[in-house]
Amino acid sequence: MANRGRILAATFLSCAILPLLASAFHPGQHIPHIPGLLFPGHEGGHLAHPIFSKPEGESDYDNHPTEQDQPAPVDGSGNGAQQPEPTQGGALRVGFYAQSCPQAEKIVNEVIHKNFRKDPTLAPAIVRLFFHDCFVTGCDASILLDATPTGEDVEKKAPHNGIFVRGYEAIDQIKAQLEAECPGVVSCADVLAFANRDSLVYTGVPTYDVAAGRRDGLASLAKNVEGNIPLPDDTAEEMIQLFQRKGMSLEELVVLIGAHSIGTAHCTIVAGRFHDPQKAKLIDRGYLIKMQGLTICQNNTQELPFDPYSQHKMDSHIYTDLLKNKALIESDQNLASEPHANGIMKKLVSDQKGWLAKFVTAINKLGEVEVLTGNQGEIRKQCRAVN
Repeated sequence: MANRGRILAATFLSCAILPLLASAFHPGQHIPHIPGLLFPGHEGGHLAHPIFSKPEGESDYDNHPTEQDQPAPVDGSGNGAQQPEPTQGGALRVGFYAQSCPQAEKIVNEVIHKNFRKDPTLAPAIVRLFFHDCFVTGCDASILLDATPTGEDVEKKAPHNGIFVRGYEAIDQIKAQLEAECPGVVSCADVLAFANRDSLVYTGVPTYDVAAGRRDGLASLAKNVEGNIPLPDDTAEEMIQLFQRKGMSLEELVVLIGAHSIGTAHCTIVAGRFHDPQKAKLIDRGYLIKMQGLTICQNNTQELPFDPYSQHKMDSHIYTDLLKNKALIESDQNLASEPHANGIMKKLVSDQKGWLAKFVTAINKLGEVEVLTGNQGEIRKQCRAVN
């Protein structure tokens, strides 16, 4: 197990990380061990580089969904792909706000899409924010808190998150409109779950219903983050064990890691692997040469897309690259080399529809990890502070 004590005071990017360092690292320099994630996160814009040629017949790198492709706002009563039914023994259910705040999901949808039209890179950032919340102390919106009564550092200040975790302002906008529509009714945890759904749909996932009824947590501690978020150099065994602790299977891990088809990673985090003689031996030779050219890391803001050909579209093609030893981050490659995970990837790679169906099931299960319900927690009046 990697020594978690080596984590530096740097900021975290979704599947890799966005550390804010004084200077960029260059080939031959030691790249510090800084935690990274399984889900796409902060992006500073599109990265087009001539070293990546476009696939034949495609006109741009992004394949970003057009306005016509976007889903119509949901009506808040669960009119999606699945039929309403209780989950978690009835604690969460689809259409939870149908009576108490019937416009809830519509408001989330409309506000989040206004933000996406201004910045499409916000979609993977929201997905990452949701994952970081759920895998620490459950889906309780604790990552949104700026402070808690103890005065200790909160989750968003942990090195695993940091100042480059994005999406807070969009969630604030949504919550403000919900409080104007139906005060004290919709939890921040449910707002984040709905926003995550709309982010995924924006990137190509079929629309689906989200069971709601989550309550908001009363505390947020940075120290709870360590050990609950995957790291960019984790072994397959370490990732599998972490997901098992959260009640999720190997197949669900493999399915969810497909979210690396969207988003970017910071250059200084991935560079070390491509310039390490031993690790380089395990990387596809052609991909290695390309990445060695891209990972000179001229500045601290350079980012690299997980999938340079469709970085804004959820696409099972990501498994093709993983199976060919063309992973951007080491943990992805380690998982692809695990025999059972490798077999799952081979089944998913040519089944876009099947993968997306499994993804919907897995992301809904993720959204039910250690939730607070009933009289637990509270419904925050604003997402950054307890009542």
